[in-house]
Amino acid sequence: MPMDAGIGKQRRHDKFDLLAKEQGYRSRAAFKLLQLDTLFRFLPTARAVLDLCAAPGGWVQVAVSRAAPGAFVVGVDLAPIRPISGALSLKEDITASARCGAAVRRLMDSRGVASFEVVLHDGAGRKKKCGGTGASAAQEATTTQSALVMDAVRLATMFLAPNGTFITKFFRCQDYNAIMFCLKQLFERVHLSRPVASRCTPAEIYVICLRYKAPANIQPELLDLKHLHLMSVDAEKSKRQESTEFWKTGLASDFIWSEAQTPLDFLGSFLTISFDDPASLPMKNHELTTDEIKDLCEYLFVLRENGYNHLLKWRMRIRKALLSCSQVTLKADGTVTDSKGSDDDQLLHEVEDLKNIVDTKRMKVKHQSRPHAKGKAHKTSGMQIGATEDGYGDPDLFPICAIER
Repeated sequence: MPMDAGIGKQRRHDKFDLLAKEQGYRSRAAFKLLQLDTLFRFLPTARAVLDLCAAPGGWVQVAVSRAAPGAFVVGVDLAPIRPISGALSLKEDITASARCGAAVRRLMDSRGVASFEVVLHDGAGRKKKCGGTGASAAQEATTTQSALVMDAVRLATMFLAPNGTFITKFFRCQDYNAIMFCLKQLFERVHLSRPVASRCTPAEIYVICLRYKAPANIQPELLDLKHLHLMSVDAEKSKRQESTEFWKTGLASDFIWSEAQTPLDFLGSFLTISFDDPASLPMKNHELTTDEIKDLCEYLFVLRENGYNHLLKWRMRIRKALLSCSQVTLKADGTVTDSKGSDDDQLLHEVEDLKNIVDTKRMKVKHQSRPHAKGKAHKTSGMQIGATEDGYGDPDLFPICAIER
């Protein structure tokens, strides 16, 4: 049996293909939009929806059924779209932004529509009949898709209302960081999600861009992939420099001897403890400073209760050990301390204080992580949830998780 025939048979038996036929949708892709809207709820309040690369019209059908009653819904594609009740269609090429934009504007003016609350894009770059194969063909396909996404973004900036929503399909490739950088400049929140209805191949991802900033002037470079690569690299460098400036490092000598802060205050003020200064060398080379202690000092920002306990006990023991060698010891600030120092009772108080702090944090996290009704609705919707934005985590993590019904 030819490979194509096998693939075709497999697709005929796909549950979403069968559901699309049963429920009257023109394509299985309709369920992707249904699942995305169940999660992010951008259609119910939309009075105008623009669907780019809309053929055969599955997403247009969903937009008509889920948008506000009487909503203005327009589908645009090079291929003709059979009429859909409650929607209009345009036969235009979105890669010709000026011509396509003019056609959309004429249609908007004829209906008295100033802007769209939602712009959708589920298109994919068309493969050429000839050319490279294997890795080169895949590279060409992703490059074509990236260009198509930028064409969709360009049209979205022409017609999207302030605080509007833009949805686009994308594939992870070398242009990922550049395109994500562009979208984050234009929208307040950017999420990544992979609906259950998406096939295993290709590895598509949907970018949900919320709250369009509607800038008065958009630099042309922001919508150009070549310039975007340079801009995203510069932004990444600035981000790393900023994180370095805020990467607070404390000295081991201060942790051991300083009386300006309590040990717990010190541990809460720094992300790592360094042994690089001369005053810290006796502690670094001491037998009590094991490799485990050095690791705890280096990764202070991820310590749990046991890690803090180890550091407090190490501090107590090494103070006593160093003080036993001399009745007086020079502190990091130049003052002198004697062998009285902190005793075991002080350590017990510190550990008890630490326990109280950790318990309080645990209760706070537990309270914040209680499932809400909205979260329960997400699980029952059959939606795969994988989101990221500035406050949701680094895009390089590319989270895609599946929640099966």
